[in-house]
Amino acid sequence: MDGSRTKPRTRIEIDGREFLLDGDRDLVDLMARIEAAARSEPTFVDISSRGGLVSVLVSPGARVVISVAHEGRDHDHAPPIPPIGDWDL
Repeated sequence: MDGSRTKPRTRIEIDGREFLLDGDRDLVDLMARIEAAARSEPTFVDISSRGGLVSVLVSPGARVVISVAHEGRDHDHAPPIPPIGDWDL
């Protein structure tokens, strides 16, 4: 099997803005930095995306979605799943 077919593709969405991350990015470290920023005063978090380096201001109210897909799999061509809205309690 060709190893390039299963290369992970990581996307991060912060407040509706989507970034495609570099493949060599340490995702666990990035998630920890986003969590720390969300627990503090608004803080910039650097994200190395395929489009270059981006600094995103993360605050406690930020909505962050991280997804990892493997290229070359059938589900890559499926329509995106709409985000789940906040529950009305």
